[in-house]
Amino acid sequence: MTQPADRITLEVSRDGWTNKLQLSINHLNAAGRGLGYRLAGPKFNGSSTSLLKTTLDERDATEIRGYLDAVFPLTEDKTRRAAFQEGISGIVRLMSGQPKDSPELAGLQAALVHLHALREGTQPAAPSA
Repeated sequence: MTQPADRITLEVSRDGWTNKLQLSINHLNAAGRGLGYRLAGPKFNGSSTSLLKTTLDERDATEIRGYLDAVFPLTEDKTRRAAFQEGISGIVRLMSGQPKDSPELAGLQAALVHLHALREGTQPAAPSA
C-alpha cells in the first residue's frame, strides 16, 4: 500500500533533555517533511527521539472531528471559512502541477483569487482582459 502524498500523523517522542514524553500531531508531505503541533510534553528542542508514529486515516479524522465538535462546535461562519480554505488548498495543489503557460493555470489562479475574496468577505476583483 502506498502512502498518500500528504498525511497526518500522531507521534510519541522522548525529549533528550528531560527524558519526558511528547505527543504531537503532524502534517507531512510525501518526503516525510512538514509541520506539527505539540499536544503534550516539553517543547521540542531538537533532542527528541521518536518512539511511536501512526498515520491517521479518514475514519480516524471523522472520529476526532466528532470529539472536537462536541466541545468546540464550529459556527456557521467558521464552517464556511473552513470550506473556502479547503477549496483554496485544493486549487493551490492543482496549480503546483500545472506548467506556467497553461490556460488551466490562469483559470485556477482566477478561481483562487475569487475564493480568497469570498473567504475574506471582500468583493472579488473584476477579471482583467
